[in-house]
Amino acid sequence: MPLNNRIAPERRDWSHIVFNGLPPGPGVYFEEAALDERIGVEAVALLIDPEPSELLTNVNLNLNLKSGIAATAYGPVLFLIWWIPPIINGLPSAFYEQVMNPLYFKTSEVLCRLADQTHLHVLLVDATGQVLTVFEYKNTFAFDRIQAGVDGARVAWPGSDDFSRAKRTYEQENCIDKLLTLKD
Repeated sequence: MPLNNRIAPERRDWSHIVFNGLPPGPGVYFEEAALDERIGVEAVALLIDPEPSELLTNVNLNLNLKSGIAATAYGPVLFLIWWIPPIINGLPSAFYEQVMNPLYFKTSEVLCRLADQTHLHVLLVDATGQVLTVFEYKNTFAFDRIQAGVDGARVAWPGSDDFSRAKRTYEQENCIDKLLTLKD
């Protein structure tokens, strides 16, 4: 049975939550956090934006996810592209790329945890790691399918990998607009 992790609708002050040691620049990262003591620890997405003012003006941020696994000579790369409409000149008004190693066992674990939750909580975080607000989405992001792809990549990959080289190769061979147009 999925974890019912819907947060009560009353407005909360999230200013007491700060994440340290985040990489510089915009991006999305998964973490575990207890946002509500009734729910306990859950998997959340940190949406890091050094200039979050435009996102803060949206009460109902329409968040979409495009995912896939890219094969490189050094190993597979899981990419998650979080994007926000509208589409302007062929690109979303905002997008954030998240790259993960599908061969790392923790990747499958976090995807399994996300798949088992009824809701996804996205914490908008500024460059200092300060949580500015939390967006709540009914979990329709197909994390179970993403996890199945990750598990398949792990089974199919023969031997060791070099994720830093795989990531560099992925970045050299792919661009966001090309990845966004791929069919699911």
